[in-house]
Amino acid sequence: MVELTRSFELENKPVDEDHRGLIALVNDIIKVLDEGRPEECAQLVPDFVAFTKKHFQREEALLERYDYPQLAKHREHHRRLHDNLENLLKLAANVTESEPARQSLRKELVYFMMDDVINADLDFKPFLSEAATDDATE
Repeated sequence: MVELTRSFELENKPVDEDHRGLIALVNDIIKVLDEGRPEECAQLVPDFVAFTKKHFQREEALLERYDYPQLAKHREHHRRLHDNLENLLKLAANVTESEPARQSLRKELVYFMMDDVINADLDFKPFLSEAATDDATE
C-alpha cells in the first residue's frame, strides 16, 4: 500500500488532503487487484483520473495565486502526467483478462504518485511555506 508520510507532506492543507485522497484511491485499486476483483477497476481508475485532473487544477490555481516562479514548468509536468492518466485508463480496461495489465496498473499507479508528489510537488514546498508565512503576517 502507498502511504503519505510526514516527510512528503507539503504542509498545505488543501494540497495534502488531495494527495491523501489520491493515495486512498490508489490503495483501493491495489486492494481490489490483490483480492482478485479487477472488474472494480473499471470504476476506480476513472475516479482516480477525474480526481487527479481536479487536483492538478486546484494545485495550479494555488501556485498561480502565490505567483510561483516555476508555474509554467509545473504545468508542463502536469501535462506529461496527463498522458500517463490515459495509459492508466487503457491498463484498467484490460485488467480483467490480463495479469500483466494488473501488474502494470499497480506499478504505474505507485510511480505516478511518486512522480507527482516526490519528483515535482516537493520542489514548491519551501515556496508555499514562505508564501503562507507572508500571508499570515499581512
